[in-house]
Amino acid sequence: MSENGQGDEATVTAASRNHSHGHSHGHGSAKRLGLASGANVVFAVVQVVVGLSIGSVVVLADAAHQAVDALGLVTALIALRVARRPADAQWTYGMGKSDALGGFVSALLLVGSVVWIVIESTRRLFEPAEVSGSGVIAIGVIAIIVNGGSVLLVGHNHGADDISLRAARLHLLTDLAGSVVVVVAGGLLAVGGPAWIDPAASFLLSAAVLWSTWRLIVLATRVLLDRVPAGLAVADVVEVLVAEPDVDGVHHVHLRPVGPGVVSVTAHVVVDGRLSVHDAQAMTDRLGALLVDEHRVSHVTLQLECHHCDDLEHEEHGHH
Repeated sequence: MSENGQGDEATVTAASRNHSHGHSHGHGSAKRLGLASGANVVFAVVQVVVGLSIGSVVVLADAAHQAVDALGLVTALIALRVARRPADAQWTYGMGKSDALGGFVSALLLVGSVVWIVIESTRRLFEPAEVSGSGVIAIGVIAIIVNGGSVLLVGHNHGADDISLRAARLHLLTDLAGSVVVVVAGGLLAVGGPAWIDPAASFLLSAAVLWSTWRLIVLATRVLLDRVPAGLAVADVVEVLVAEPDVDGVHHVHLRPVGPGVVSVTAHVVVDGRLSVHDAQAMTDRLGALLVDEHRVSHVTLQLECHHCDDLEHEEHGHH
């Protein structure tokens, strides 16, 4: 705050511990994703060939899912690398949201594969076909091995905030569950079960995929539309700032995610108008550091004012 009482704006930027931790494990996560992607691409081709040769819609359904999952893993790998690029003059917040975009694209791919599976399974219900139960079991067991190994590769990472990694794990876990369904369906067919077991198992697999995919879409959409991050609220930020003795009020508080584990906060803070510019800068630094320490915020922008703004469109928040 200047001597004449005019507002002065200052910005504090600090990397949170969570964000730095995610960067340190980015290379390892990318390497594991690359291995899992390669294994899934190869096995998806094998599943398509086997599914067509034995005429099993459940195997073809799982093959389509496997192929989409392989593409989803590649998408996650690209998003993971892009999201960790530093900010520049064109992308001043960095490209952290490419992680959420990658997860969203992966989810849409899953939905597309489910639509195809449901259409094909419905056709098979009315036009049953002879299916080799032993062939279904064999491909299902191999799928369990491939998907189980991929889950171990991708599952043991520390990027809990990366939506693209969550999408990758979701792809692999649903693949693993689908492989179990394939084996069970093959076992029932091998002992003389009815032909409708094959498409019925596909419906079951589709329902499980849609249930988990919906949660992923919601999570990615919240980030892309700048919803307040989970575990942090506007009231939390206000509470930290107004607790300082020299702060008379807080308003225009905005919180938005800008990447995995990276949260940006902006706010207008009302203080004593007699503060010098030096004292105002020191206060801004202190308030920003408090938010970084208490809520692991990565970017803090505080505008100091000597009185409330004339335009208080956020008055309903009660930040004064």
